[in-house]
Amino acid sequence: MSPTPFSIASSLEPKGQDCFVGTIPTGWSVVVGTHGGLIAALMTRAAGLVTGPERPIRSITIHFARPAKPGEITIEATREREGSRISALSLRMKQGGETVALALAAGGALRESMSFTDLPMPDVPAPEAIPQLEYLPGVMPQFMAHADFRPVWSGSPGSPSSTPDAIVGGWMRALEGAPLDAPGCAFLADMWWPAVFAVSDGPVGAPTIDLTIHFRSELPPADSQPDQFTLGRFRSRLIDSGHFEEDGVLWSSSGKVLAQSRQLALVLPLPPGGIAGAKI
Repeated sequence: MSPTPFSIASSLEPKGQDCFVGTIPTGWSVVVGTHGGLIAALMTRAAGLVTGPERPIRSITIHFARPAKPGEITIEATREREGSRISALSLRMKQGGETVALALAAGGALRESMSFTDLPMPDVPAPEAIPQLEYLPGVMPQFMAHADFRPVWSGSPGSPSSTPDAIVGGWMRALEGAPLDAPGCAFLADMWWPAVFAVSDGPVGAPTIDLTIHFRSELPPADSQPDQFTLGRFRSRLIDSGHFEEDGVLWSSSGKVLAQSRQLALVLPLPPGGIAGAKI
């Protein structure tokens, strides 16, 4: 598979023991700084390089310390414990000598066990039956130019939800393709616009404080294709005191739960000039 914008932006090179270096390209910004989904993908990729394919990443929690900018980043990992089943590690992303993000991650092999689910994939139209959201430069964040959105629960950023709840989501994929591995799912888990948009009077700033992702299936799925759509549904149940939480689920096109996510984020007014006036 040829390199894609996402694979290039989320690539890392080793730089010593459990240390990696990457470069954030231009064109991946949100209102302020680099898109959190790309930061999550980079941290997840670094964690997986440390634990190895025998212990794929099962969980990662990322705290965003400050906005990242285009340019070189370094990720340093510490092996906190190597257990008989689970590897625990911490990671720190730095840029220009300052900490950008912190993470805790756990890796472990898939095991045979009992099976139960109360997360059936919602009955929604196929992605081919839903028009692709048009990207509007200067109105939408830059990173959205790299994504294909097919909205199901909210037609566009800032439009009301199709239900009275704070729910957004639909079919999505990275343009030019991206594998549904752990870094790819980490990107998708934060790709959709925030659920708070569905009940707000218009777009607001919603910088993430922390993001947890649980990877629940073998990744990438055996039947997945690089250009395959993933269904994501994201919901907030409490927006208060300038903060909101958001729970998300990602399903493969065949209905398999790929990942679950939860994040806490701020609710802030957009800077003067909206997206066009944001500091990038």
